[in-house]
This record gives sequence, structure tokens and C-alpha cells, in this order.
Amino acid sequence: MNDSTNEVSEDNFNGRNENDDLPDPLLTLPFNTLQVGEHFLLHFSDGRQVFGQCLTKVKGMTPTVKINKRSYPTYNLIGLPYGTVLEVERNFLLPLPADEDLIPSHPLAATKVDEEISNESDTGTAAARERDNRHIVDTNTSQALDQKELVELRNSCTEGAKIVEKIIENSSTFAQKTDYSRAKYVVRKQQKYQPRCRLVRCTGPTICEAMFLKDAKRIMNLRDDTLGQILSYGNVSAGCQVLIWETCYGIITGTLAQRMGGYGQILSVYTGQQHSFNEILSKFNLSFPESSSISWVHSGDIYSNTGENDDEDEVDVEKKEREVIQWPCPLQNHTRKYIETFPSRAKQEHFLMKRAARFARKLTRRTPLEARNLVLSRKSDCVVVAVRYDATETLLALLPHLAPSCPFVVYCEFIEPLTLCFLELQRNNLAVNLRLSDTWAREYQILPGRTHPNMTMRQSGGFLLTGIKLDPVFGINELDEDLLKEIRQQMGGRRGKRPRTPNEDESNKKMKSLA
Repeated sequence: MNDSTNEVSEDNFNGRNENDDLPDPLLTLPFNTLQVGEHFLLHFSDGRQVFGQCLTKVKGMTPTVKINKRSYPTYNLIGLPYGTVLEVERNFLLPLPADEDLIPSHPLAATKVDEEISNESDTGTAAARERDNRHIVDTNTSQALDQKELVELRNSCTEGAKIVEKIIENSSTFAQKTDYSRAKYVVRKQQKYQPRCRLVRCTGPTICEAMFLKDAKRIMNLRDDTLGQILSYGNVSAGCQVLIWETCYGIITGTLAQRMGGYGQILSVYTGQQHSFNEILSKFNLSFPESSSISWVHSGDIYSNTGENDDEDEVDVEKKEREVIQWPCPLQNHTRKYIETFPSRAKQEHFLMKRAARFARKLTRRTPLEARNLVLSRKSDCVVVAVRYDATETLLALLPHLAPSCPFVVYCEFIEPLTLCFLELQRNNLAVNLRLSDTWAREYQILPGRTHPNMTMRQSGGFLLTGIKLDPVFGINELDEDLLKEIRQQMGGRRGKRPRTPNEDESNKKMKSLA
């Protein structure tokens, strides 16, 4: 046997394969820069968060993002790394260097004022003791610039920093303010006349935080920390099958798809004629494998009593129509004539690429009958419930489709429905390790000498009920005495000692006699 044969046999013995070095076709790492067509978030210094999409042109028009009742183009953001700070100019968003922050640097910025305050408290200078706000009266006459002059400064394309300097120079009470009041005054004017924002990637936590600030009732007051606990308690990972029923605008479904990375199945239950999560799922920038892992199951298939063999006579019309289509299929005459009207070949290729992607999605998505068969053919590894309906009835309908010894998570805004569900599961011995918890998190302002929790936060982020399903036949909480005796005989007594055989006893006696 030659050396090459020895090397191959050794690799095979170690479990290696010649295809191990090939890249994973489903593992597509996200870009660190903003790409064409991707959705993004803009975080402003005043706490606002705005959604946007990076596009060049759509039907001859430049797509824009709306900020302060004004539209700004997004084509100049293509290729920018996430985390870039942008300054809102008159007609566009200006990328700033990497060392810039959301709050523009100013001689009276809060970071420098903190040092001055600490130094003045130690030295006790006379100037610091003389300046206070007791003689300042708000009469709306301290600012020499009127509204008309400020509008002219903005319309003359003057930089925001210069407008802030003009406002400070024309303020008659600015010199009398304390250092802390000066810093707050400067930051407030910068946020209005020199706004900045940060480019943030759209992920599950960032989208949840933005939607929580925008419309918390639409997502059932679901916070980003609660979303993380749902994924953790549900043991969601790549390769598992998750059965989810949510009315949180699709936030949890999109986060599950991002977490699993295209491996496994997500069976999302919906009501009505069709699901209504396409808008929010598009903001997750899901890849083709990630979006293909989501299958939509109607709630009627969950509550119906049909079994696996009841659909033998049922014909899947949509699947038959899909099988008739020959792929690749030739273009129809009206489509060919429409393409010939395009002025350039690049636009023709762009149109054909979009059309091919649409056909690919249509041909690869599962039909309702296929999605129902997925639920009936295999037990799911996790169940997630976050609905506005009765939590007990919803969970009891999904539990038969959950495998034994697998976790489930139920989220609700209020504790009363989860309390009834907890008692029902405990009374019927349907689950173990039941835990009803309140997700509590507070946002703090961290500044030297001024650290305190925010006073305008919500009191609760919802409640979670978690547990592990018991087997409906063999799952019992208490072991009878006969079963305990059998286990002790196999394990060797109460302390786990194995009973000795007669041969071992004779050998021990011989060893003692020789000693």
C-alpha cells in the first residue's frame, strides 16, 4: 500500500471527508456593509428610530427615507459599513468619519462639562459659585434671532454647526447659565439644527426595539429582552422544527428564521385567508434558505381531527399545477414584446432576474397541504405561543404536535391568562418544570453624578410561561414502589453500589487469607 492510500485511510478513520473543505451552500455570512435592496435602521441621538431601504431607482424614481417631514435619497449609502454616523444635511445624508459620534463635539459638550464640574467642586472657583439660574426668567426675549431669520439660515444651506453657534451668540442668558445648563442647551440645539443618526443592521432585537418605540401595542408590548428569553427557553437552534403561533406582527417568526439560518423548519400558524407578515419579514433581509424554511399552516389544520391517512383522496391542486410547469420555461410572447421596449440590456437583465426570483419563490414554497403534512408527520422540537387569544386553549391545541421532553414557551402581556394555563397544565400532569416569570429590565442614564433610571419607561415587558412536555402515556410525576425497587436492583441499592457476585466474594476472601 502506497503513502497516498495510507493518508486516505487515515482521514476516513478520523471521520473526515473530501467534501468537508467545500463551503456550506446555506451558510451565507451577512455583509458588513449596506448592500442594494437591504433594509436598515437609523438611530437618532434623541431616541428616534427610522426604517429605510437602500435602493437606487424604482420605476424611474429615486427611493427615499422620510426624516423630519423631508425625504432623503438612500443611493449614496450603498457600501457604507454598519455603525457609520450620518449627518442630516439639507438634501442628503452625509457620511462622517469613523471617529465622529451621534452628539457632535463642542467645547461645551457633556463629556467635557463633567470634568469641569468635578474640578470646580474640588477647587471651588468663584466663577462657578457666581453662575446660577436663579435670575433667569423665561420671557421669550432672550434670543435675538427670530423664526424668520432661522428659516433663512436653514434655506441658505448653512451648516448645522454654524447655525448652533449663531444661536449661542445671540442668546442673552447663555453666559448666566451654569455649565450643566449650558451643556443641555447646546445638545438640545444640536439635536434640532445639527441632527445625526447611526446606520444599524436590521436584526431581531433591533427591529423589536424599533417597533416597541413606534407601536408597542401592535407587537403586544414585546421587548427585545423578552424576545431573547423566548429563544433561550425554547432551545431554538439550527436543525430543529419549531411550531409557532404568534400575533406579534411576525417579529418572533423573523427572529427564528435568522437564528436557525435556513436549517430546520418553522411552522407558523395563521388565521384568516392568508398571513399578514410579509411587510415585517422583508425588513429582516432574510436569505433565500432562511425565508424558505418558513412554512405557513392554517389554524384550521391544527384544530381539525384529520390524521395522516385521511388526506389520501385529497388532491393538492397547487402542487399539480407546479409540477406541470417545465423549468426553465420559455418566455411568453407578451413578456418578450415588453422586454424589447427597454432602452438598455442592463434593464432587461434586471427585469428578468426579478422575474426569475419571483418564479423561484413560487415554485419552492410549500402548498397548504404540504405544510399540514409537515405538522402531522413529525412532532415539533419546540412550541412558541404569543397570541391575543386564550393562552390555555391555544397551548392545548398545539401540545399534541410537540414531542415529549421538549420545551414550550407562552408569552402574554398579562399574568392572569398564564396563571390559568399554569394551573391547567399542573392539574392534568401535562408538563414539568413549569415556571411563570416576569421579564423585568430598566434603562438607566449613566452620567457622573447623574445616574438614575428613566422615569418614562413601561412597568412591565410581559410574562412568560415555560415548561417541558410530559409523555401522555408514560409520563408520570411520582414513581410507584415496585418501579423504585426495580431501579434499585439495576443500579445497586440506594447509594448506587452494584451488588457483588459470588465469584467476587470468594476472591475477596482469598485475598484476606493471604494478607
